[in-house]
Amino acid sequence: MKKSWLLLLALSLFTIQGCGFKLKGQYYLPDSLKTLHLTSTKRFSPLAKQVKLRLEQNQVSLVRQTSMSVAELRILPEKFQRRTLSLFPNGQVAEYELIYLVEYQVFKPGQSPLNFEFELSREFQDDPNNALAKERERQLILKELRAMASDRILAQLMSIQ
Repeated sequence: MKKSWLLLLALSLFTIQGCGFKLKGQYYLPDSLKTLHLTSTKRFSPLAKQVKLRLEQNQVSLVRQTSMSVAELRILPEKFQRRTLSLFPNGQVAEYELIYLVEYQVFKPGQSPLNFEFELSREFQDDPNNALAKERERQLILKELRAMASDRILAQLMSIQ
């Protein structure tokens, strides 16, 4: 009974491993990107800080000085846009869409730079009577969008050869 249970467990683990299953948040970057120099055009970029955290969580060595033998990940300035989705009867904005635009570049030694960009969006309901609470909610949404963007950056880095 115990042998068949262990055999079933081992078979299940090999099947899961063979199909490419990975735990959420785990990114296996190519060897050429296991050591990176992370830069940002904006000095205190919240996105760069979030990406740095994700890279460290995934055992990527970050070097302080740029080098001709180390790849560089450059985070370009993030952009936010807002599009009106609906209005209150008095003409004030009731609901809008927050659009978060992300651009970054990857410089690998001996290769031309790779440029990436994508956008994420979330709907946001505004209420002029609760301006402070809605501002706090907007800040939380932006924080969540940055976390999603950092995960997307690492997922895209996995596909670079």
